[in-house]
Amino acid sequence: MSNKVPITTLLAAIPYLLLSMSQSVTFTTVVESDGSGLRQFRASYQPGRQDDVLRRIEEASPDYAVARRDDSGGQTFLIRNWRWPHRTGPQAERDFSLQITDVAQQPLSPFTYYYWSEQVDIYQEAATEVEKEGKEKAVVRYILQMPGTILPQTVSSGGRIENGRAVWELTSDPQELPLKATSRQVRWGYLAIIIYILGFIIFQVVSFMEQRIKHRPRRI
Repeated sequence: MSNKVPITTLLAAIPYLLLSMSQSVTFTTVVESDGSGLRQFRASYQPGRQDDVLRRIEEASPDYAVARRDDSGGQTFLIRNWRWPHRTGPQAERDFSLQITDVAQQPLSPFTYYYWSEQVDIYQEAATEVEKEGKEKAVVRYILQMPGTILPQTVSSGGRIENGRAVWELTSDPQELPLKATSRQVRWGYLAIIIYILGFIIFQVVSFMEQRIKHRPRRI
């Protein structure tokens, strides 16, 4: 049975109007080896729309850190971060989960597996025609970074591997998007112990055989 990581409020949903006010919206999720992680919510905006964008970001990312402003690449961004702790117990059923299969579950496997699953919702609100046109131009990216190597065949529909990370380009149409990916990481410490034990056993067997040969009675 896999370990489940307790995570609270990573992402509620993407407001339709946020997309109409932003040129790009990016969610980056970084999963650490111990089950802890970091979520960053980043949205660009046009001058004069900061208050509106901030309100929508706060709506979509409750419990995140206070938003900070970042000017880079000719765009102005509002960024909110949220870090969750390492696993401490079972997780309640939610729209997202992280499961880890390690030595306790698969003692003979040289890999630890990480299973990520999240339900991302884009929901529609009352919007003007100008806002509807604006949201069609918005770029929505979901980036997932996991320990070890992400297995391409496990990335859910619409995703791809880019620089070792799973990336989804989301459309701005109202929808529910199930995002999934699995990664595996070599258990180097575990392998080192196994190699040491096997080496010790081989050494003991060779020593025993040498002792038997040495003390075997010689024929006259």
